[in-house]
Amino acid sequence: MNHIVEVLIILGVIALIITIFKYPRDAGKTVLSILFLPFVRIWNIILFILFPIDLLISFIEDSFGTNFFTKYLNKESRTRSYKTEGRKNLNFRIFEKFIFLNTIPDQLEKQLMEADETCPEVTVDGFKIHRTEKYSVIELPNIEFYGFSFMIQWLTEFVENVEVYGYADSGRSQFLMFVDKNSENDLIGLTNTAKKFFVTLYDDLDQQQFLRLNQSIQVKTELTTESLGQLIKEVI
Repeated sequence: MNHIVEVLIILGVIALIITIFKYPRDAGKTVLSILFLPFVRIWNIILFILFPIDLLISFIEDSFGTNFFTKYLNKESRTRSYKTEGRKNLNFRIFEKFIFLNTIPDQLEKQLMEADETCPEVTVDGFKIHRTEKYSVIELPNIEFYGFSFMIQWLTEFVENVEVYGYADSGRSQFLMFVDKNSENDLIGLTNTAKKFFVTLYDDLDQQQFLRLNQSIQVKTELTTESLGQLIKEVI
């Protein structure tokens, strides 16, 4: 009986060695999974204990429309996902596209060119810059929806002390949008029919052009599609 056990052990060891040499990656993953299992369980327990606190913080911030706590806790707290309650499809090519900056920054043309070089989806061909006493208005006739959204994010990040708004007008439909400060890659905005929406750069916005509707989004701006449309009429 002892000899049978010994033979089985030897065969098992041989099989293990063959498996390691034949599938080293899978074997390594298995060993690491076993070693990290106690730490994973401890981490899950910690998350379970902190879950009520997380719910309380989320409730307080949502109630008061602020991220006072989470902005100090971790960087990932800026990533907020909204639920898509509906979609507004777009044919973005028929829209007139503009980007507003509430200042007149130096080297604005340089920022446009750098964005064009950085992102393949951005095209600034035929762009024009109109200026008023308070605003710079960038006209981008040939830009697609993803590039338009990316450009708003780019200017928000790389032009100091500025508010950046995108505005699009098809004649029948208009919408404005700007970077959501509670997210890494989302923009939020309003349509001319007071529909609130968000746009995420994780979507393929050139192939699937739409606004993700959600009326619970807090869109804090004094600007409207009407006011931006009137400003365009005054400068163009």
